[in-house]
Amino acid sequence: MIEDVYEPLARYRDEFRAKFSELAREKFEELTRKSKIDIVANRALVKEIKSLQEKANSAKNKKTCYGWLEALGFIGAVVALFIALAKGGANPKIQVWCIFTILAGVILGCAMVAPYKAAAKLLSDLNALISSKKAVAWKQMEALNRLYTWDIPVKLIEKTVPRLEFDPYFAAARLESLHDEFGWDDSFNDGKSIIFAQSGLINGNPFVFGHYLDMEWGEKTYEGTKEISWTEWEEGVDGKKRRVRRHETLHAYVTKPIPVYNEQKFLIYGNDAAPNLSFSREPSGLSSKEGALWSSIRKKWRLSRLKSYSRNLTDDSNFTLMSNHEFETWFHAKDRDHEVEFRLLFTPIAQTQLLNLMKDSTVGYGDDFAFIKQQKINLIFAHHLNEAVIDTDPEHFHNWDYDAAKSFFIKFNEKYFKDAYFTLAPLISIPLYQQIRTHKDIWKDALGNPSSFWEHEAIANYHGEGWFKHPESVTRNILKTQVVENRAGESTVAVTAHGYRAEDRVDYKDVRGGDGAWHEVAVPWKEYLPVQRTSNICLTEQDTPSEIFKRRAASAKGSAYRRSILSFLQSNLP
Repeated sequence: MIEDVYEPLARYRDEFRAKFSELAREKFEELTRKSKIDIVANRALVKEIKSLQEKANSAKNKKTCYGWLEALGFIGAVVALFIALAKGGANPKIQVWCIFTILAGVILGCAMVAPYKAAAKLLSDLNALISSKKAVAWKQMEALNRLYTWDIPVKLIEKTVPRLEFDPYFAAARLESLHDEFGWDDSFNDGKSIIFAQSGLINGNPFVFGHYLDMEWGEKTYEGTKEISWTEWEEGVDGKKRRVRRHETLHAYVTKPIPVYNEQKFLIYGNDAAPNLSFSREPSGLSSKEGALWSSIRKKWRLSRLKSYSRNLTDDSNFTLMSNHEFETWFHAKDRDHEVEFRLLFTPIAQTQLLNLMKDSTVGYGDDFAFIKQQKINLIFAHHLNEAVIDTDPEHFHNWDYDAAKSFFIKFNEKYFKDAYFTLAPLISIPLYQQIRTHKDIWKDALGNPSSFWEHEAIANYHGEGWFKHPESVTRNILKTQVVENRAGESTVAVTAHGYRAEDRVDYKDVRGGDGAWHEVAVPWKEYLPVQRTSNICLTEQDTPSEIFKRRAASAKGSAYRRSILSFLQSNLP
């Protein structure tokens, strides 16, 4: 029987972290053995390359130094020549100094030409030699680089943490089940484009790590200027009036809408526990390093506000403060709408585990997460996740240096595990979530289905929006997809890129000048108008695509194999 994960913070500190690190090292050693690369030869070549790089750095420094001395000599000579022509005739001393400076500058400049050319040639030769030897090193590592796969990090996590499972890709059946069983609403994706998605299960209940691109309208202030001048009469010190020319730069401003793009990472989790409960909470800020006194004051102030809110019987809220005031102060879910289910979910054990998680400042990330529950759907937004790399592209691990590849492989996977684990930790801290399994075995054989539109958008973004954007688009693009045909395990997906072109506009503002008159100041600005373009990609989720599909993908200008899905750009076929 698979055990539940209680005390997620302590288990990570005392067990999971070390276990995962050991598994990562073992996995790299396994890949090394399978690749049969010559480690000794690679290390010797890498040592030689690094020695050459040190020599190249030295040659680069010498080249820069000689170049500056050469330039200094010739520039000094030219400056001295101008001074001699301008003032030398009137002052013999200046003339003698200029002649000496010109001669010294020319001699210095000429003397530096040969060593500069020698250093430049040496640097060029060293860079060429380094490039050729790196090509050999890449060839040495080729067999190992081919063995990295998209699922390595998540497979290591599965071996480390009980009850966690990850999918090869986010299947359409997974998404449909989130709709049907847990009430997920696809309106969340309106105006967003999925960059990456990783689905999986916690004890049979679905979760999805997502990374999306969003656009919202912001504002930009544009400035226009105009130079004006006028004549005034002023009285001088001698009492006489004279004409004076005044100058002023007038400034005018207009504020116009501009598309602003943001990326966000998050976690969706579906669970039948407390199906009528909704609430939201933000990071409390109580774990900030502002000093014990200030932290204590903030906690007391927040608790007093919660007590007042709980005693208020005149509003529609049914909020009732629980006996664990410390948990209430830290978790601060005052907008909850079902007190009975809230207490059912957040038992004393759950409260203790969440408090440990939020108050931690050394093992994990502490209280850096927002937790939103909408009946059966749970959303986690964490600061550390938003800064994390959740894309497991095997190219991350490709390297020409075996020891550097090993170090990066272990560090990347350790960081990936920590980031994913502490995003899941608030959910794992609630025992009821692990004890309830969905009443239908909805996830069985789900991967026999086509991939979801989340994966289609992620594939399009993986190819790069440059393939799909409208020629006139000057902004980032939101890529949206729709399946137009599905036949024999192969899908044709329409990708529509939504961007904006910019039109030059001019507004005129009246600004009062120092001359007492009003002046029309032109303020140039850009109007962003929507443009879109639709292209097709073809894809198959089969582990062994047909030979025809392989040939078509190989002949396309843009093709990619990503997380068990092979795709190519149909519009770019020759």
